[in-house]
Amino acid sequence: MPTDLEKKLTMMSTNLELAKQENRGLKNELTLFKKSENIDSRRFVDASDAFLAALDSEIALKDVSARMIDRGFVVTITADKLFISGTDILSNSGAKLLDKISSVIEEKFADNYIYIEGHTDNQSLAVFEWKSDWDFSFARALCVLKYFSDKKHINPLQLSAAGFGRYRPLSLNSMKEGRRLNRRVEVIISPQRVGYVLSQRSEP
Repeated sequence: MPTDLEKKLTMMSTNLELAKQENRGLKNELTLFKKSENIDSRRFVDASDAFLAALDSEIALKDVSARMIDRGFVVTITADKLFISGTDILSNSGAKLLDKISSVIEEKFADNYIYIEGHTDNQSLAVFEWKSDWDFSFARALCVLKYFSDKKHINPLQLSAAGFGRYRPLSLNSMKEGRRLNRRVEVIISPQRVGYVLSQRSEP
């Protein structure tokens, strides 16, 4: 039987390892903001707060959530808020929401890369006629991209779209609310700036 001292040492060792893991995560996040001289981390974080102010009512209704990750600032929008059910066509409320988001992008992130990523639940194809979850999720991401580019005139060089189908769920697909959360589009504001990245690529 382990002694009390051995138990304490084991617990301390476990806590130390957890602390090391958390520290590695913080270092990775810090690396994001320090790996380029072109990234002003304070400006980026402060500007991200503008999304919270602009989208406060949607966040309160849980139609939108926002968080900082290692890739940048993520605005997650439920598909029910954005699209006419079962389609890649924006609803009126969806267009109004994208207007709010694009206004913040234009004011605060005029030269940052914007990644638009579509996601589905695991039942989309059982209800609607799409070739695959990949097609459905990408079509919705592309719809948002085209709205930003064609309607709001955001620089196309900033924009890219991807679809991940059902394969990156946020919640359990076995529950109705979980499926609602999984049907989403994420708009990711990267701290990387278009001009800086292009200039780096052009260097010999």
